Amino acid sequence: MSAAGAAVWSVRGWMLLALVGAAAGGAGVRAWWLRRARKALQGRCAVALVPAAGFDPSREEIGRHAVRLARIPASAGWMPRRSVGVRIRLMTEEGQLAYRLEGPATAAALLRMPSFTDVDVADPDRGKSAAVPRIQFDGVPPVPREGENGDT
Repeated sequence: MSAAGAAVWSVRGWMLLALVGAAAGGAGVRAWWLRRARKALQGRCAVALVPAAGFDPSREEIGRHAVRLARIPASAGWMPRRSVGVRIRLMTEEGQLAYRLEGPATAAALLRMPSFTDVDVADPDRGKSAAVPRIQFDGVPPVPREGENGDT
């Protein structure tokens, strides 16, 4: 084999070694990123939004709420995309509509911030939404709950 042929085989060997090293490094980074996503998904935060009886939001309030939800992925920081998404769940609990927001734990303060004037933010894991203590504001009478004042 000539000197030029040996040099070509030597370069190919180094290129192959560099390619194998890059593939192993890429696989390690990918495994770290997936582990990070799994950990973030396990620690998600959830809040329940409990509207008052006369809840009627304006277009401005709905727009502010949508903008706030759109900012949650950016506030979560440098995380995998699938772990910073906001999930809105509409469910029924004992015949009542329940509105629940789920998002990354790093954005918990933004999730708990009230967007609407007639909506209470509650922790959904504390029990039924009717048993959650309502937020009281000075100078504003509380909204009667179902079953109070003879309503059924």
